[in-house]
Amino acid sequence: MRRKSNVLFIQLPQLDNDVHGPHENVPLAAAYLTHALERSEERRLYTAQTLGPPDEDGDDGALVASILAREPAVVAATLYLWNVERTLRVLRLVKQRLPSVRIAVGGPEVAAEHPFLFRSGVVDAAVAGEGEGVLPLLLRALRTGRDPNAHGIAWRSGAGFRWGRRPAPAMALCDALPPPAYGLLEPDPAGMAYTEASRGCPLACTYCRYHHLRARPTYLEPADVIARVAALRRRGAREIRFVDPTFNAHPRFREIVRWLARLNRTGGLRFFAELRGDVLTPDDADWLAAARFAEIEIGVQTIAPRVLELIRRPTRLESLECGITALLARGIAVTVDLMYGLPGQTFDGFSRSLDWAHGLGRRGQKLNVQCLQTLLIPGTDLRRLRRRWSIRSLPKPPYGVLSTNTFSEREMHRAEELLQQRTPAQQDCVTVRFMGRHLPDLFPERIHIHLPADPLPGRIPGFSARRAVLLHGDDLWAARAELLSILCAAVRREPGILWQFVLVPGREEPLDLLDLLIAGLRGFPAHLNDRYAAVRFARKMAARRLFVQLRRDRTYELSWTAAAERMLRAAFW
Repeated sequence: MRRKSNVLFIQLPQLDNDVHGPHENVPLAAAYLTHALERSEERRLYTAQTLGPPDEDGDDGALVASILAREPAVVAATLYLWNVERTLRVLRLVKQRLPSVRIAVGGPEVAAEHPFLFRSGVVDAAVAGEGEGVLPLLLRALRTGRDPNAHGIAWRSGAGFRWGRRPAPAMALCDALPPPAYGLLEPDPAGMAYTEASRGCPLACTYCRYHHLRARPTYLEPADVIARVAALRRRGAREIRFVDPTFNAHPRFREIVRWLARLNRTGGLRFFAELRGDVLTPDDADWLAAARFAEIEIGVQTIAPRVLELIRRPTRLESLECGITALLARGIAVTVDLMYGLPGQTFDGFSRSLDWAHGLGRRGQKLNVQCLQTLLIPGTDLRRLRRRWSIRSLPKPPYGVLSTNTFSEREMHRAEELLQQRTPAQQDCVTVRFMGRHLPDLFPERIHIHLPADPLPGRIPGFSARRAVLLHGDDLWAARAELLSILCAAVRREPGILWQFVLVPGREEPLDLLDLLIAGLRGFPAHLNDRYAAVRFARKMAARRLFVQLRRDRTYELSWTAAAERMLRAAFW
């Protein structure tokens, strides 16, 4: 009997500096595609594998080793803006070691006009939109080398790519999803689980891709939704998040929520969903509270009528306000999403939207205002029409808008400064302390190097994509060349991971040492985490940071420790 080939599904996690909670990397795509393979004819020829924890948490070298160990014939990667650059870098290294492997990619980053995906030299095929229906076609094509010529699949042809023309299989959501009892649909170790009641969105917002990826939404029957929730609860889920872009766009939304309230009558589950607030009624809020929805996210973006018209997001503002206050009055936490840098938006209009959002809640109510820089995501109408509003944006992820014809770059800076004053809780992963005997933000994996005793490592030991390197010495200034060499070699070898370089001095060191090392780190191209608006506009670094850990058996001048803390806080996020 012919040995089956391996198809390996990977989805690299988002990297951040938070050391205080679990990190989400929702594995739905791998579960859905594995099920699609298992019920297709290709199951006779392929075995599905998934790269999950702890392997997915490794640095680039560890990821390459983990992928190669599985001997894949095909690697299928899910791309998001937070992992696309690193995924392509890792897959390039895999292909250098295993030239026979075929690389297929899918996910929200796949769009015909992507700025660098199709020039990467890594990809053999790319899928825009849902993958369950086209996966068998794609695997057959990769196996035989024949272009599937199916709509939504870009096939490498010579030096370029050709998009298919024949209609691809269109699947209703009930046919695409695995059954509720499917073994790969498990809560994570913290009891978090994910499910969907619908796919697609009836709105056509210019900054979003949902309406491009599916012409018409598709919905599960309420009984199917409840069966999936019940199955997840039996498997230990304590919180379930509906990943629908607009949960109450489901035509039988109210029926589903009533069923959830009955199912969760005795508690034990918390639900999260994103809703349209302007169609919510007080009765809806009652039932959402009865079902124990702990948090609702509501996309508002702006309250400026002209801007809402330009982004094609019809909203009845009076009804929207009533819907939000009804949720808050029933003890449900509400996150209100705003955006700045939208077409036609001004700084004053943005400020008014922020004032409006903060004015919704009363003392004791759980209102969170979340405001994000507009992103010029590949495949969106906003990106296609960017010249109409003179939009400038970053060429790489997260594609943040830098200015428009009504919102200058200086005003974008002012918007971020205003957000730091008004919404401090929104500022994720800000370092608590850069200098001290106890540093609460250090990553769990810690590598110790003593200078000058230890020979300089050719490669920093360790596995994780989030690593702290503690550099000990009684005269670090004398070893400054070696220190700079260690930092630069580490970043050069692993540019996609997060580094913490922790000086552990035996005495006060010249502050010029910090200046030297900060300049060395600034010499590298910005990491994705350095390009997010709050960090970039502050001219700081978030992905490669310096710390100073004070030894417990030594004393240090307070003036020196205070000056060092100021220097580090000015340079790093």
